Amino acid sequence: MALKLDNNGKFQCFFVAYEALIQGFLFMRKVIAVDGIFLTGKHRGVLLSAVAQDSENHIFPVAFCVVDKECNAAYEKNFEQLSSIHPDNVELCIISNRHISIANGISKFYPQDHHGFCLRHLAENIRKKFHCGDLLHHYYSATKAYRIDEFNDHFQQIKDNDTRVAKYLEEDVGFHQWSRAHFPSNRYEVLTTNNVESVNSMFLLEREFPITALFDAINRRFAQKFHERHIRFLDTPTICVPSVKKKINKNATLGNRLLVHPIRQQVFSINGHGAVAKVDLRNRACSCREFDLDKIPCPHAIAALRVEFGAQYGTSIYDYTSDFYYIDTCVNAYVIEIHPVPSEECWEVPPELVERKIPPSSCEIQLGRRKTKRIPVSGEVKKKQNICSICKRTGHKRTTCKKRTEGTSNSIVA
Repeated sequence: MALKLDNNGKFQCFFVAYEALIQGFLFMRKVIAVDGIFLTGKHRGVLLSAVAQDSENHIFPVAFCVVDKECNAAYEKNFEQLSSIHPDNVELCIISNRHISIANGISKFYPQDHHGFCLRHLAENIRKKFHCGDLLHHYYSATKAYRIDEFNDHFQQIKDNDTRVAKYLEEDVGFHQWSRAHFPSNRYEVLTTNNVESVNSMFLLEREFPITALFDAINRRFAQKFHERHIRFLDTPTICVPSVKKKINKNATLGNRLLVHPIRQQVFSINGHGAVAKVDLRNRACSCREFDLDKIPCPHAIAALRVEFGAQYGTSIYDYTSDFYYIDTCVNAYVIEIHPVPSEECWEVPPELVERKIPPSSCEIQLGRRKTKRIPVSGEVKKKQNICSICKRTGHKRTTCKKRTEGTSNSIVA
């Protein structure tokens, strides 16, 4: 927990990361989604959330930070505090929208980290900017492709249909920030910021509250979730989490239909379904790249394990599955409880802190109804305004156009 004040002693930044979140993230896949939601209380502000995802695709919060607004200084303070509990690491990956302040903060405090864009935000930008909704299925296929050649096939379809979209994705954005095949690190299956968007939607009502009440709500919500997940994982009898167990069974069914030809020790050639793949069990790699990136044996790898281990290959599958997907790992991630904040009567606060008054940040309190809809950030395409078909101006439509009403009144007088 950290509280930052400006030179005048006014509120500037409030950062919170519980011990349960810090220790639990050690058992998570090292992918963090970052986004913000603006607060609608008296003094405004923005709640910045850093969220991970466990192997069962549950939301796992990493840290929360309240700042006055989304800007370079705010995100720098957020990433500065975040780097103090989770240092920069070449294996770490941060997913966000195209807000330039996020990129600046990451480059300053996480220079070794790999920054990727949310494929849903980028798709929405493409649709609004180029009006090419019919090309989005090629874009999604290119984004999710594991191999370079598979990516090139889908991207060529985009280029053949609209060169503007292809130039935007290749030159303005860059393949390495949105394509799984070109991404320099491992995003696993976390390709969007849906997990942090879900956290924002969880506290739509609470964002009108004061900061203390907001964090009380966050504390209560995730204290309950952590307890429920810990009990659920303890009662799960399988080695891996249910979703991964289901995927392994599916891959095993497909792998039993493939032909295996040994090349050398622990290296195999796999034939089937009109394709040939090469599996290296020693390096846990396959030419299809699913084994490399998902860290779960693909059908080709399972076929190779069947030949390598014979009747014992069923148990060997789990030996070649990442520890992140084990039930024991998930149990350890939620073993530390989040305790609720006691009532103020139970607090033991030093007198100097009780008497200390921290004024709010220097923000102009505007009159009228507060905005509740999200404002597009820089890098995102704003919604196109309607143009009146009568006077050709924006801000209204033809049914409310003054020229139309004036023409109607004149005809009645005549």
